[in-house]
Amino acid sequence: MYGEEAVQGTDFRFHCETLFSRSSLHRFEIGLHRHAAFQQILYIWGGEGDALLDGRIEAIRPPVAIVVPPGFEHGFRFSRDIGGVIVTVLPGALPASVQALLLRNFHRPVLLPLRDFADGERLRSGFEQISAEYETRETGRDAIIEGQLAIVTALLARAARPLLEGTGEGLAEQRFEFLLSLIARHIREPQKAEFYAKKLGLSETHLNRLVRSVSGLSLQRLIAKRQIEIAQQELIFTVSSVQMIAEGLGFADPAYFNRFFKRETGMTPRAWRLAEQRKMGDSGARQVPLQTSILASSR
Repeated sequence: MYGEEAVQGTDFRFHCETLFSRSSLHRFEIGLHRHAAFQQILYIWGGEGDALLDGRIEAIRPPVAIVVPPGFEHGFRFSRDIGGVIVTVLPGALPASVQALLLRNFHRPVLLPLRDFADGERLRSGFEQISAEYETRETGRDAIIEGQLAIVTALLARAARPLLEGTGEGLAEQRFEFLLSLIARHIREPQKAEFYAKKLGLSETHLNRLVRSVSGLSLQRLIAKRQIEIAQQELIFTVSSVQMIAEGLGFADPAYFNRFFKRETGMTPRAWRLAEQRKMGDSGARQVPLQTSILASSR
C-alpha cells in the first residue's frame, strides 16, 4: 500500500481497499514505489488514468486489471472518478496452486484490458466479494476471501493467456505447481536440484529449463526467492530473532544467512527489519500484535 508498508489485518495475509480511498489521500497521484514482500492486484471498473509499470507507461481504460509482483517499481495517476479496488497479499501465504498461477503468468507487472474478456462479470463479482468480506468480521471471513482470491487469480491468468507464448503450457504448469509444493514442504531442509528433478521424473537440465520458462528464474534463484519472502514476512510480522529465522529456514550458520540475505536484498536482516519498522512508524500505520513465528504456525 502506498504510504503504508504494513498490511493491516488479523493474520497479515491480505488487505483490500478502494482506489478512491487510497488515491484521494494523495491528490489521485501515487508516486513511484515498490513493495519488497507484497503482491498487488488492482481491478478498475470506472474512471481513467495512467500506470507506470517497471519503467513503461500504460493508459488505464477500464475495465482493466493490473498485477504487480513484489520488488517492481510502479506508480499511478487516476481521475477523480476512479472506481475500483486494490488487493494486497503476501504471496507466500497463498496456496501453492495460486502461487504457481501468479509466477507463471505475472512474474513482471502487467496491465490486462478486460473489455472483451468473457468472464468479466464473474471477475468483477469476485473483487466485489473480497472487498465486502474484508469490511466484515463475520464467521468464515478469511476463508471466503482466500477462496475468492484463488478464483480471481485463476480468471486473471485466463485473461493473460493471449499474452503468453509457447506450447505445452498445461503440463508445465502442473509440474511447476508440484515443484512449488515440494519447495514449500522442504523449505526448512533445503534440497538440491537432483532431489526435485527425481520427484518430478525429470533430468536436472529439463527441470531448470522448465523453471526458467515458467518463472524466468533458475531453480536455485526460485528457492532463494521463496526463502527471502518467508524471511521478510518473519522480520516484519514476528518478534523472532534473526538467528531463529535463519534456523527455521534451514541455515545452520546465522552468519551465512546474513550474507545470503544481504546478497539478495542489499541489506542485512537486522538493517532491513529496522528500515521497514521506520517506514511503518513514518506512515502512522496502526500497530498490530506480532506473532512468535509465521514458520512455526505453518508447520
